[in-house]
Amino acid sequence: MPLTKLQFRPGIVQDLTSYSNEGGWRDGDKVRFRLGYPEKLGGWEKYTSSTFLGSCRALHNWVSLDGSNFLGVGTHLKYYIEEGGSYVDITPIREITAAGDVTFAATNASSVIVVTDTNHGAVLGDFVTFSGAATLGGNVTAAILNTEHEVTAVTNSGVYEITLSVVATGSDTGNGGSSVVGKYQLNVGLDSQIGGTGWGAGTWSRSTWGSASPGGLTTITQLRLWSHDNFGEDLIINPRDAGIYYWDKSLGSGLRAVNITSLTGSNEAPVIAKQVLVSDRDRHVIAFGCNPQGTSASTSQDPLLIRFSDQENILNWEATATTTAGDLRLGSGSSFVQAIETKREILVFTDTALTSMQFIGAPFVFGLQQLASNITIAGPNAAVAAEDFVFWMGIDNFYVYAGQTQQLPCTVKDHVFNDFNLAQSDKVYAAINSEYAEVVWFYPSASSNDNDRYVMYNYAEKIWYYGTLARTAWLDRG
Repeated sequence: MPLTKLQFRPGIVQDLTSYSNEGGWRDGDKVRFRLGYPEKLGGWEKYTSSTFLGSCRALHNWVSLDGSNFLGVGTHLKYYIEEGGSYVDITPIREITAAGDVTFAATNASSVIVVTDTNHGAVLGDFVTFSGAATLGGNVTAAILNTEHEVTAVTNSGVYEITLSVVATGSDTGNGGSSVVGKYQLNVGLDSQIGGTGWGAGTWSRSTWGSASPGGLTTITQLRLWSHDNFGEDLIINPRDAGIYYWDKSLGSGLRAVNITSLTGSNEAPVIAKQVLVSDRDRHVIAFGCNPQGTSASTSQDPLLIRFSDQENILNWEATATTTAGDLRLGSGSSFVQAIETKREILVFTDTALTSMQFIGAPFVFGLQQLASNITIAGPNAAVAAEDFVFWMGIDNFYVYAGQTQQLPCTVKDHVFNDFNLAQSDKVYAAINSEYAEVVWFYPSASSNDNDRYVMYNYAEKIWYYGTLARTAWLDRG
């Protein structure tokens, strides 16, 4: 019998039976297809031996005017800037106490310290740095106290606990003195989505029964996600459903980001937003899902409102006849989800619609045009731009926009969406691997609370493949 050459079609087809998919591939893991042939995915190597705290949810790389190469890293606990393999914590400070507001109490033979601070606003896992504390008299010295600590328990709105690296003795009877100052970092975020509004939802249950929510804010059920962009060589960061913060490169990497409302000259800047970006073409800072002009209470957040600053000005957000600041309101959907900047426009996703936001100049500055309705998007990081396309994952389909919106034919759709943890869909992370013309979605399988699977679409060859890989964020080569 003569030999017969077997030529298999590239890509994985999972939504047909093995018989129907004769001559094709049905399963695989960490395999891509290139020029029609399968090959293994490349490996990975550790970037640096330095470590950071929390689950990484956002990465942003940029180069400053002096050539310094920075990497912004947002986790559910903190925000860091990496340079030269080292991570610098620039997490914003939400409150600094007056001297003497904080006091300590130790218990003999225990490493737990009870901290008293009226209306501290801390939740479990928060970080606070003390200064000016005096020794408690024994092992708990000033050097032990005057450093950063994690909140290990919250008793009520005026009392919480920290755990030290030493055990107190019977001599530790002091309270730290009258010069203690506490610097509280931004409340830590959730590492997993929690639905509902009762006990166990959001930050509720991270304090004691009846205590106020952190900072007087409403209950938070949002996974801690970050958006970030450059304003020149400086950095703008926004924890989703929180404030907008600014890191000034010229002041040095050792200084923390500060709320833009606290900067000299700040005028009507948003106090809460779901995402922030800088329009590259016209240099406006744009906030999505923010509070209206003239309000400052976080409860006034409008999930469909878009506001933009005066051109080339991060501080002035007041819409007047002499500024280009202003606002727009999305007309479809119940909440903003994600914005993606492309070469020609900014695509804005709500939970049900896709809208184009374009710079049109004075007097209106920006204009909105709805592109599609009755679409879905899996989460705030589920869309990504590649060349002249924008790809995104919905809750049961994949989509592409290239002048018009259409569903992507997918040969592994049932495999993906029948084994998908929809309760953790905000963790979906869309990525680009431009060297291989691939769009990658990392997502949580039905049995996982974090991303443990990937599905890839090769937009050059129009084929799909999938596998297992735990990734929570991604950066393309650069």
